[in-house]
Amino acid sequence: DMKGFIAACVAMAPEFARAAGERPVHFAFTHDEETGCLGAQALAAVLRERPHRPAVAIIGEPTLMRIIEGHKGCYEYSTHFTGLEGHGSLPDNGVNAVEYAVRYVARLLELRERLKGRAPAGSPFDPPWTTINTGALVGGVAHNVIAGKARVDWEMRPVQPGDADFVKDDLRHYCEDHLIPAMRAVAPGAGIVTEVVGEVEGLMPAEPNEARRIVMELTGANTAGTVSFGTEAGIFQALGMSAVICGPGSIEQAHKPDEFVALDQLAQCLGMLERLAGRLARG
Repeated sequence: DMKGFIAACVAMAPEFARAAGERPVHFAFTHDEETGCLGAQALAAVLRERPHRPAVAIIGEPTLMRIIEGHKGCYEYSTHFTGLEGHGSLPDNGVNAVEYAVRYVARLLELRERLKGRAPAGSPFDPPWTTINTGALVGGVAHNVIAGKARVDWEMRPVQPGDADFVKDDLRHYCEDHLIPAMRAVAPGAGIVTEVVGEVEGLMPAEPNEARRIVMELTGANTAGTVSFGTEAGIFQALGMSAVICGPGSIEQAHKPDEFVALDQLAQCLGMLERLAGRLARG
């Protein structure tokens, strides 16, 4: 969904090369943004070791060329349950991993409700609190077999870093103090392990914001908003860069068959980048 922005940037590369003086333009083409922002995380690790970093980051996710200054984080996990298989007619002789996974999901639902009361005053996000979603619960092999394995895939989208710690601490204590002891009372080898699929920080609205100021000048916009989907912007913000999201196309056309970027959106994006090249040339 960023191919339109990438194409526009590559088309403008000769202009940027001619215009850039003491403030060069860097292209950062990353990979696996949908599965933990793996490429951006690797790039960030390299940039942390460098004495000088880019000052401003413009992330070209599809926003209909509107300026976005904030979005929630996206933390994704797979929690694995190992029980003890047995015949379904003797449930007390085994440890049903699916049943413990269900209890875990019930705890996630409780936490989701409690997070509503932790929403910060004036939160610009929709909804204004940290959310939790259970994406999948899989496990078991047959109707008459005690499930020996199960997995819960889930995510949370924090509006503030403390919420992530709140959720993870609660779940750790719930598993260590309640679920795992009950499982191991029957099967010492039973257990619960949470795999981190990806933890991507959100983009927090900031003052001052040089990236927002520059893109407002380039586009003529006088407002900036927030979105519910995630991007790599928070990773670059955490490195000390001023970051903003602005790119051609709509998220409504992304992640579906026949996705597209309208030609007028590409024209607007090229116009913004042309004005950026002119700004750089003037110093």
